[in-house]
Amino acid sequence: MKLTSILGASAALVGSALGTTQIPGSWFHDNDGFGNGHKAAMAGVPMFHFGRPHGANPCYPESAQINGNQVDGNAPDLGNWANLGRGCADPGKWLSPKSGGPLQGNPFPVYYTVEQCKDHEIRVTYSIYFKHDSGHKSDWEGVTVVWKGDNNNMWTRTHLMLGQHGGYDVKAWGDIQNTFNDKNDQSTNGATNRDHAKVYVGAFYHAIFHTRKTSIDTADPGDKQAEFRSNDWFIWPWDSLVQPGSLINPNWVWGEADTNPPTLSNPSKGAYICNHNSDI
Repeated sequence: MKLTSILGASAALVGSALGTTQIPGSWFHDNDGFGNGHKAAMAGVPMFHFGRPHGANPCYPESAQINGNQVDGNAPDLGNWANLGRGCADPGKWLSPKSGGPLQGNPFPVYYTVEQCKDHEIRVTYSIYFKHDSGHKSDWEGVTVVWKGDNNNMWTRTHLMLGQHGGYDVKAWGDIQNTFNDKNDQSTNGATNRDHAKVYVGAFYHAIFHTRKTSIDTADPGDKQAEFRSNDWFIWPWDSLVQPGSLINPNWVWGEADTNPPTLSNPSKGAYICNHNSDI
């Protein structure tokens, strides 16, 4: 991917407007041993949280490919609590907050793609795969960190794009409810303008949010915000879990799950990440 030099005073002011750590443009294409652009992906990778509505395990993410072969999905759960986790990966041991929970969930791959959408804007998307959601077989969901550069080729996080049913809920970085920098403050809540966002995955249709919502145990497909999400398990993906989206063959068919890594990085597809919210 070609990175373009950044010119203009407005872009130069981006870094000073936020309190997050800037990164050099080289990180978006250099290979650190885990893939091209992996270092930039790690600089913004979010912490994912998952909840258990009505005490039921959700459909938990897992690898979308094994040894280069596509992992097939299974039938949707149709919003039935008892079937949410049917045929899906095990999230791991659950522990009540009163007993010391939440616990780290079982690991799963997060597939990243890096797209330069404008001279001064790069979007890094983190995609996770589920074998089903409440509406269809196979499901891909993602969250995107938007970076903007200055005239010194230094880049700052400016927005978070939360994937929700084919569209995005966009938050300015300073408006994300919970952010953190590293292991020293990853248990902190309510801190803003730090380097990594905490995101919460809906238990039914897997829309992604920056807030919890436990006042309902269901999901309303007609209201993108009305979906149960909580923090019964968390995972902040480490180096080997954050994997190139190029591992996913563009010829594989995912049915209604059309926001997968190949479509997010293909300008000819409607799901191409740069086609969305271009006014950021």
